[in-house]
Amino acid sequence: MAFFMKTMISNQVKSFGFGGGSEEKKEEGGTSDPAAAQGMTREEYEEYQKQVIEEKMERDAAFTQKKAE
Repeated sequence: MAFFMKTMISNQVKSFGFGGGSEEKKEEGGTSDPAAAQGMTREEYEEYQKQVIEEKMERDAAFTQKKAE
């Protein structure tokens, strides 16, 4: 009976936002990995990021060249 009351009270407190830190941390932790959020493995995501940076550098160089002309 005491367990039932404790569960009921803790659920009410969690619904008000005063507790349940472990559940909230699990939900936040799931989205902290950008590779998982995009459906890629860590290696694929790192390669994708390298490619994006290289393309940006190429665009910046082309823009600088055009601006100098």
